Amino acid sequence: MSEEEFYNNLVNNYEKANKNKIYIEGVKGGNVDMKVNENKSIYVWKCNNLVIKLDGKCNHIFLYNSEHVTLRVDNCVSGITCMGSTNCSILITVIPEYNIEISNSDKINIRSAFFSTPIMFKGVDMNVIKSMN
Repeated sequence: MSEEEFYNNLVNNYEKANKNKIYIEGVKGGNVDMKVNENKSIYVWKCNNLVIKLDGKCNHIFLYNSEHVTLRVDNCVSGITCMGSTNCSILITVIPEYNIEISNSDKINIRSAFFSTPIMFKGVDMNVIKSMN
């Protein structure tokens, strides 16, 4: 493979991967309602005082460096990752059958009717809440 072919392959794969990502970045305050499908991953970055409702099944949800964000999640294919966030809530409407990973975060609430999945965490202050509502 020539250097030009390698470069073109890299650019094409990068563009293809970005087509399947939805970015919510720097939003301060408000509500976001989104219909998602399992081909899309959701990236929430540096948001504050925000409620995000995801209708449908998405691929993966990433919550990074955010404060006072509430995620209302219907379902995921691979899981939820939360890093460097504070005072955030993850409200799950169906029994999660995917991975939940949380690190370097403070005051995180995860709420679901039941849990049948591992929750991996490191350096986290969190509450896992079993709730029907």
